[in-house]
Amino acid sequence: MKELRLDVDMQDELWQIQLENSEEHATTSFSETDLYKAKQALREYLEARGCQLLRAGARPEVVPSAMSRSMGGGRQARVVRLGSQATELVDIFDYAEPALVGTVQQQQEYVEAWCASLRA
Repeated sequence: MKELRLDVDMQDELWQIQLENSEEHATTSFSETDLYKAKQALREYLEARGCQLLRAGARPEVVPSAMSRSMGGGRQARVVRLGSQATELVDIFDYAEPALVGTVQQQQEYVEAWCASLRA
């Protein structure tokens, strides 16, 4: 069984996600300056092993605002659509259907396209 654990190190201002694999008696940790970045590192780790994280934060069109990242580690994020401002707010650890999630690269490309669509 695999389990995720979230921790905050207030002294060093780091967010940590731990992936615990009880079958292999192993724990892999991802520490970053915000929870969203730590989740991205976890996703890259999983993608390299042919897996995806089925969470809202893995949807290409989900991105936290700068304020959300600085005040809450990016746990809350907005669903963005090309050409319009974000309106819907989601928790990045809410469940997402497999058809809705993408890779870290797809998410980065979508966010760049969204930013460009707002400038157009």
